[in-house]
Amino acid sequence: MFKKLLPKEEKYFEDFKEMISHIEEMGKYVEILFSSDVPDQNNFLKMKPLEIRCDEISSKVTKRLNKTFITPFDREDIFALIKKLDDISDYLLGAASRVDTYNITKKIKYTDKLAAIVHRQVIELGVAIQDLKVKSINECKAVRDLESEADKYYQQAMKELFAEETDAIMLIKKKEILELLENLADKCQSTANVILAIFIKNS
Repeated sequence: MFKKLLPKEEKYFEDFKEMISHIEEMGKYVEILFSSDVPDQNNFLKMKPLEIRCDEISSKVTKRLNKTFITPFDREDIFALIKKLDDISDYLLGAASRVDTYNITKKIKYTDKLAAIVHRQVIELGVAIQDLKVKSINECKAVRDLESEADKYYQQAMKELFAEETDAIMLIKKKEILELLENLADKCQSTANVILAIFIKNS
């Protein structure tokens, strides 16, 4: 009975690594989707099973936290990290789903740049999580720097959108998609902040 209460440390790290691998794949599909002159909705369909798997991992980790007294680091940090990762997967799918829901048939200006930045952020987070037992401050800084780059593209995108788009309905659709991608960059940065906090607490 006592063994069941002991931490399965490797399990948590395995879950983090599996989850970020699925998110990296989702990030790749999002970049492909928004970089194409004619968006291919098949990329969205490929993402759905990955997002479902991320939900399953998040639920599994949460349940395990409720059953163990000892964890490899603060349970609040474990919960925060898994929740942040789940948020990224949700937002990735959400951004892609808008292309399908709104029947977007042409590339929206700057979405390719924002999607590429988010994909790069996710890759950096993947490296940080692979080395979660070691300090990966450089990766966390890279995610932050990329978020600042995303902010600049987003501001320019908004400026041009309101100056050039004459169809009010299309403006609303494009604006929401751009906002989702910018929010994704923010989500990646807040995830990096959680990882950095874990490093600091356990150094």
